[in-house]
Amino acid sequence: MASAVFSPYYEISSPEPPALFADDLDDRALFADNFDHSPFQFRHSLHHHLAFQLSALFEAAERLSQNPRTSNKSGEPGRNSWFGARPEGTTLVQALASIRDGKNWVILKRIHEDPYYHSVLDEIIPQISAVAGVDMAREYYDPTMTIFVTSPGRITPYHMDGETNFLAQIQGTKLAYIYDGANPAVLSPAQLERYWTGNLPKIDYPESLPHGHWQYTLAPGNGVFNPATFPHWLQNGDDVSVSVSINFKRRANATIGAHRMNHYLRKLGRKPAPPGVNPSLDRAKEATFGRLYAFAESVAKKLKK
Repeated sequence: MASAVFSPYYEISSPEPPALFADDLDDRALFADNFDHSPFQFRHSLHHHLAFQLSALFEAAERLSQNPRTSNKSGEPGRNSWFGARPEGTTLVQALASIRDGKNWVILKRIHEDPYYHSVLDEIIPQISAVAGVDMAREYYDPTMTIFVTSPGRITPYHMDGETNFLAQIQGTKLAYIYDGANPAVLSPAQLERYWTGNLPKIDYPESLPHGHWQYTLAPGNGVFNPATFPHWLQNGDDVSVSVSINFKRRANATIGAHRMNHYLRKLGRKPAPPGVNPSLDRAKEATFGRLYAFAESVAKKLKK
C-alpha cells in the first residue's frame, strides 16, 4: 500500500479537516472486497485528533457522568465473562485516573450524544462513505460512537454486536480475535434467531478455537472492521489502550427479518431455511414479519423512555 499522509493534532473547528481515513486505491479496493461481510484491517489518523486524547476524555467523562443515558461502565472482565457495572463508590473520572495501574476498563458509552463528539462523528461518517464507496447516511442508520479505555493486559470479553463496526486504535496496542459469524459451528441458525429476537444476551466462548478465524494486531493508526454478529474478544498489550468504536445499522436487512420470522416458525414446529438459502424468500420474510417486528420493537423502546 502507498503510505498515507495524515495531519497532526488539529482543532475540530478547522475549516478543512484533514483526512481521517487512508483513501488511496488500495484502501478503496480493500473496502470494496470486504466491507460489511468480512473482517479487514484499515488505516486511519483518528489517533491525532484532539477529541481522543486522554485529556479530552477526562473532560468528556465528567460531562457524561451527568447523563443517565450515558451510564458508562468499568469493571474487570475475563475472556468469557460479561460486561459489569462500575464498582460502587467509584466515579467515572476516578476509574480513568487509575486506569494505568488498575485492572479494569472504562466504556464511554454513546459519547456522540455529547455535542462535541457529535460533531466529530459528523466528520467521520462522510469520510467512511468516501473510502467505502457507500453512502453510510442513506444505507445505514443510528450511527453510534463508543470509546474504550482499558488497563494494560485487560481483556474485552467474548461477545458479538448487531451492528457493523469500525474499531480504531488510538493509544497502546491490542490483539483482536474475530470469529466467523456465518459459520454454524460458531453460531447456529437457532442462536442467531434467538439473538435477533432478544433471547440470547450472552454467547459462550468456543474453547476449541481460542484465537478465532482472524487475528489482528491493533496499534495507533490502524483498526479493524468487524461485520455484524461476528463474535470477537480482545486483549490489551502492556500499556493503556484507547480505542474508538463506530457502529452502524443497515436500513434494509433481509437477514435479520428472516431470522426473526424463522424464530417463531421454529416455535411452531417448523424447520425454516436459514437466511441465504433463498434470497427471495428472505426478502419476503423481511417485508412482512420482519418490518412488523421492527415497528413493534421501536414502539416498545419509545414507551420505555
